[in-house]
Amino acid sequence: MSQGTSEYWRKLIRIDDPVPENYLKEFKSPLEIFRPLFYLIIDPICRFYLKVRVFGLENLPNIPYIIAPNHVSALDQTMVSYAIGSRRRNQMYTLAVKHFYDRPFARFFMKIAANVMRIDSEQDFFPAIRAAVKVIKLGKIIYINPEGTRSETGEMIPFRVGVGMLAVETGAPIVPVYIHGTYQSMPPGKVFPKPSNVTVSFGEPIYMEGYIKRKQTEMAYDVYRVITDELLKRIISLKVRKENL
Repeated sequence: MSQGTSEYWRKLIRIDDPVPENYLKEFKSPLEIFRPLFYLIIDPICRFYLKVRVFGLENLPNIPYIIAPNHVSALDQTMVSYAIGSRRRNQMYTLAVKHFYDRPFARFFMKIAANVMRIDSEQDFFPAIRAAVKVIKLGKIIYINPEGTRSETGEMIPFRVGVGMLAVETGAPIVPVYIHGTYQSMPPGKVFPKPSNVTVSFGEPIYMEGYIKRKQTEMAYDVYRVITDELLKRIISLKVRKENL
């Protein structure tokens, strides 16, 4: 089977495998009981210390969908979770690379702040995509960093094509997100954030209908790459818009 065909990639990500109804229970932690208190505590920190501003919440579609932000700081996921509010954050599942998840201190707070799925995307992104497929098929929100890992410089690094594959094969729209200010507040290697001005901007969703049709006449991998490139353009556009505020 040609590696360019949709069937080839669908088999690799096991898109047609049945998903147990209780699949997501393993990613629910008893520490979740502290989640409302956690966000109650960080609310004034976000408002007055990090001065978080949120734009574009009206762009969030009905679930399921993919939230795809740039990634420059350990603060990023918490800032997005804070921005979307309690109802949405409890429906969202976050892919976290084992490099961060396996640190006991980080894992403790991750489990309080989010529904976290440990993956090893640095070596092989297919387990991450398979997990994300299950989340979407169960009608939830998946948080995925299209770069695959955190930028060490504060600048975006190349996007991996897996996010495009996930979107087109599940039909779930992608919401581009641009996060600014978290790198300045807490760059890699720092444990505590400094005062900053953080913005979280949600762009209009990228819907899949047109891309799914393109698979009929184009190689599937090429379509995935087009979607991924479009996502990058949308996030850069949000960055430019923020800089012009």
